[in-house]
Amino acid sequence: MYRSIWYTFFKPNSNYELEKQVAKMQEQPVYQPEDIPPPTIFPIKCHPKTDEVCSKLDEYFYTNWPWKDEATGQKFLRSETNRWACLALPHARDDRIYDSVRVNTLLFLLDDVAEDLSISEGQDLYKRLIPLALGKTLPNRSDPYEWITYDTWASMRAMDAELTEVVWQGALLCITAQVDEARMKCPDMGSLLKHRAKEAGIAFVAAVLRFSQGLHLSASEISSIQSLHTLYALLGVTVNDVLSFDKEFRAYNLSSNTEGAHMLNMTLALANDTGLPYPASKRVLWTLCREWEGQWMNSMSERRKEGVSDDLAEYLDGMEYVLGGNEWWSWRTERYQDKKLV
Repeated sequence: MYRSIWYTFFKPNSNYELEKQVAKMQEQPVYQPEDIPPPTIFPIKCHPKTDEVCSKLDEYFYTNWPWKDEATGQKFLRSETNRWACLALPHARDDRIYDSVRVNTLLFLLDDVAEDLSISEGQDLYKRLIPLALGKTLPNRSDPYEWITYDTWASMRAMDAELTEVVWQGALLCITAQVDEARMKCPDMGSLLKHRAKEAGIAFVAAVLRFSQGLHLSASEISSIQSLHTLYALLGVTVNDVLSFDKEFRAYNLSSNTEGAHMLNMTLALANDTGLPYPASKRVLWTLCREWEGQWMNSMSERRKEGVSDDLAEYLDGMEYVLGGNEWWSWRTERYQDKKLV
């Protein structure tokens, strides 16, 4: 059926007809690559307490984190890392936004630390921090990695032990993937996507979303939105890999080639697989993202027709704010960009 319609429409009856069809086609604009993609469909909003929370946590981390040097600490402030979670979690409860932002920033910073370490050194670091996060050992108060980790998770657990455990499982998946030897062996896009979804903290952020709003979901509800979780992971990882690529590429070229700095990025993988230059690889990935957004809207509509609880409805809305906020921030942060876009 499809072939016959196509054949009837396009089959020229003569060279004259062929020339007319070709001429009509050539009237269309010639493809011009555009590095800036169409805007995302996802909403973008900041938490009402953004400025207050960011001010407190900027000072907290700048003062207490063991920066490599003053320039690194200053760049952290300019990058507005704490603002990421305020954009991702605009509907967080006022009494939970501080800890929700703090735990996100903690994992951002630990990821940076792991980049400068070998796989075994990174594993040793996390072996030291995991018991502290679980509250099983007390921290060395002269070691900022230890006491910031301990205090962050203890504060969350005191507020909501059940949802903090959900967040912890997501965090554990993230940090173990960062120091897993498997990250050195991702030969194709499929295996790369699966590993990046782990180490990029996709499940972790979804869990922080639930913690921040106090959303309790049943196992059956989680199972019923698996297709949306898959799209959420694809979108989160791909946007991150496109917009962080230049930063990662610079860091890799300037590094001592530690295992932790090994580049695991979809932009690089697609360029290597296809021979496309890096800017073209980014444009292809942006097209994928916008197609996935369309799939998201269709899947979301179908799932809502089945009926959703209040908590699940808030969670589904929240994932859209995470995706929208992540893209907005990633375009502008000095963590990824040399200077802010305006």
